[in-house]
Amino acid sequence: MAQAERERMRVVMFPWLAHGHINPFLELARRLTAVASGVDVVVHLVSTPANLASLARHKTDKIKLVELHLPTLPDLPPALHTTKRLPAHLMPVLKRACDFAAPRFGALLDELRPDILVYDFIQPWAALEAAARGVPAVHLTTCSAAATAFILHGLKNDRDPVAFPFEAISLGGPDEDAKYIAPMLAVREDGDTSQVPERDRLPLTMARSSGFVAVKTCADIEQKYMDYLSQLVGKEIVPTGPLLTDGGASADEHGGSERVMRWLDGEQPGSVVLVSFGTEYFMSERQMAQMARGLELSGVPFLLVVRFPEAEDNVSGAARSMPPSTARGMVVEGWVPQRRVLSHPSCGAFLTHCGWSSVLESMAAGVPMVALPLHLDQPMNANLAVEVGAAAARVKQERFGEFTAEEVARAVRAAVNGKEGEAARRRARELREVVARNNSDDGQVAALLQRMARLCGKAQTVPNN
Repeated sequence: MAQAERERMRVVMFPWLAHGHINPFLELARRLTAVASGVDVVVHLVSTPANLASLARHKTDKIKLVELHLPTLPDLPPALHTTKRLPAHLMPVLKRACDFAAPRFGALLDELRPDILVYDFIQPWAALEAAARGVPAVHLTTCSAAATAFILHGLKNDRDPVAFPFEAISLGGPDEDAKYIAPMLAVREDGDTSQVPERDRLPLTMARSSGFVAVKTCADIEQKYMDYLSQLVGKEIVPTGPLLTDGGASADEHGGSERVMRWLDGEQPGSVVLVSFGTEYFMSERQMAQMARGLELSGVPFLLVVRFPEAEDNVSGAARSMPPSTARGMVVEGWVPQRRVLSHPSCGAFLTHCGWSSVLESMAAGVPMVALPLHLDQPMNANLAVEVGAAAARVKQERFGEFTAEEVARAVRAAVNGKEGEAARRRARELREVVARNNSDDGQVAALLQRMARLCGKAQTVPNN
């Protein structure tokens, strides 16, 4: 079809205000605009200025960045309209501010006039704003199908707990699973003016998705959980693949990145454990002290990535708990090029919180995990990693977030030097091929685009797979 005859599909993407959500949406945007089809896809990615400031290099003529200005609430200035370095006690405030921005988001839809909306689970009201304008909306979940199904199952069976049908993902049976879900079932407190009660966000998001739900996953790994999630929501589940990004450094991070890579160059193959807990979790002073001592006790070279929230009283104490960079290990504050580090020959294991993107990146690099899940979807992701053989060890915890230095040392030694690590490395190499195949499969994105085109009446321009 000649360029002049190609139809255009205008897509608005609205991820949650966290880079762990924004990056997969952005990668999907890149792939949708690049896939061969009879339609030109133009994506408008909507977020706050605090998030978009670091994304300028991703702008193209087909990927446009659109600012959404949230109302300023007490203790939440515009600089904190992001989860990056957001103190934990302000997370509910950020959700409330985002809810209050619904009319402003609706005004953006009036201005952009999209053919379709792709939205996240924190803001189910976005689908209503789209529906009011005759625009179909599709939910993209950046969590695993297993964790999403686990949580939705618990929410649907809160009055009379029913065993999750996959024992490997369960946290110990119906009662233990119900205890984990219980905080998500809390009723709205007096004075809480959020548009959406916390317990309703995920169910409403699923219910309002037009026709199907997209999931950042690989069917080769999660097919049975995709099937059960489809049964729970009564809709087709469409995998997008792992949506792995290059994670390139910005100019101010590049120097630190190269310093890390040079340090890794000096270590023995398979000898280093990468330790990182994602972009949104901040270890307490006690956790930092136990982690530091455990890494030293392990005797294994380590690369420890630490992050601190803005304006928190415990930052100075936690910082004092960090081990110094030594000949045995390196401590980096803020950021490392995680995929590059995992792919380095000296990286032998990944001590991770088991955020879904980190799990997929570890699989993609063929590096076994040491699982230390802390909250949210992480325990279910950790159980999935164990089930498929991608985790070499787990750090034992009394409760999530409560671990000792000795258990850190035990798990790290097992993963890097023990028989568990050898078996996990063999399995990790197999999973690397699986994830790589899914990540390079344009057919999954083409199939998603075809379904999106059907929803907005442009199916005739997108060829069948």
